[in-house]
Amino acid sequence: MEFLIQKIASCCSTQQLNLFEAYLAAKNQLLSQKLIHHIKNKPHQNIDFYCKAVYGTSGKETLKKFNQLNHHTLNYFSFISQHFPSFLTQNSSEIEWLIYHEKHDEAIEKLKLLVEVAKKFEDYGLLVHLFEITQQNKLLSTTIGKQLNLESNKENLTLFSDLRILLQKQDELTSTTLIEEQKGINPKDLAFFKSHFNSTSLSIQLIARQSYLNILSSYNDKSFYDKNTLELIEYTKKLAEKHAYLMIAHHREKLMSLDYMLVKHTRLTLGEKEINKTCSSIINKWQKFYHANNQLDSGLMLALSIKGSFFITDYYCKPLNDKLKQEVKEIINLFEELSNKLDWEKVSYLKYINFYNVYAMFLILDNQGEKSIKLIEKVLHEYQQKTFKKMYDGLFVVLLMAHFQAKSFDEVVENYSRYKKLTKNFVSMEENDLVIKAIYYIAQLKIAPKNQYEKKLTNVLQTLKRNPHLNNNLLLVERMMGKTT
Repeated sequence: MEFLIQKIASCCSTQQLNLFEAYLAAKNQLLSQKLIHHIKNKPHQNIDFYCKAVYGTSGKETLKKFNQLNHHTLNYFSFISQHFPSFLTQNSSEIEWLIYHEKHDEAIEKLKLLVEVAKKFEDYGLLVHLFEITQQNKLLSTTIGKQLNLESNKENLTLFSDLRILLQKQDELTSTTLIEEQKGINPKDLAFFKSHFNSTSLSIQLIARQSYLNILSSYNDKSFYDKNTLELIEYTKKLAEKHAYLMIAHHREKLMSLDYMLVKHTRLTLGEKEINKTCSSIINKWQKFYHANNQLDSGLMLALSIKGSFFITDYYCKPLNDKLKQEVKEIINLFEELSNKLDWEKVSYLKYINFYNVYAMFLILDNQGEKSIKLIEKVLHEYQQKTFKKMYDGLFVVLLMAHFQAKSFDEVVENYSRYKKLTKNFVSMEENDLVIKAIYYIAQLKIAPKNQYEKKLTNVLQTLKRNPHLNNNLLLVERMMGKTT
């Protein structure tokens, strides 16, 4: 076999390649699809054959285009890495079968190919397993010695272990329970992840950087909003996209968090056009290609969450034009459809809460405040025994907005007390907490004007004015103040 894509495809099953073809077609990557189709049907041809099959000719310029197509197609193998992370490991049984039947030449050829692809995809667990196989056969250990030896195996074991420790440590430090119990970040934890930034392994570099950023984001640390943090997010995101095929692609939620963190960092400075472009890009990048359609698509939900947050901030207490009204209604219809068809037993309770929280935002914009209130109350009731303090501000800002929209000011006051009791001054997103306070003070002034609430509302306004990034939230509060006059 002469080129990398041909070798990678030979490690996939026919069923996996059939699915990959369909995925490429769905992504409108027709030349890549054509290449995979011909490799699948005639796997042992030379480059000229595949070049002619794709482009019709095999001249010098065409070969140049063909090499570019190979490089382009490589990143789309992230689909295989995501959904079939053992697609390379499944080949080890074939090697063992060949060894058993003493077909050593075939075993060596297959082993060399598999080692090459495993190194490219940084599948360290497989490389360690292949080394163990070669040690059981002297001919194999001698022949493959340059690619797999004691020194390289020691390195692969270390990299495999380091990667697992990084992932495990990130999960521990970003668990909902720990975040709510811990007042801040331990600098030693950040230093641990930082020490892996320059690893020889791209996978470890990426997970170390993503872990570092995710901790800053999860604890809403002030340094998350620093300029150098934004630069690190952008660098890590580009690095992940450049090497999307790596086996760590199956840690999809972690890599997706880079897109979320970029939006979180820049969301307060983006306009409607930029938000729409960002949401479309996220959906295109992360939308899953499902066998069934009853699973919650994380990419779609991320985009809808971003859009919902932007819309509720910019359009609450403001008349919508016909185009926006139609878009909001279409999104509500989508939520209604998803709500009925999704298999919620396969969805974590935190994703379930977020789904209905975002759904409720769009209902408010469609003047369906009563339904919005019922959804939020349903979530709060169903999961009252669970811990999700980090999400309370997002839920209660929507709940208070819905009651305020209905001019149920007593309900605003009552639910503000619930919010304070549940959060115990734990603030996840500063702008949410400020808006919640503002709604409460405005509602109190509507019920019975008192000087103390005037002063407190003025303090909230001053806090919002001091941060130029919170200007849209300031405008939101000012619109609500106009509603009460």
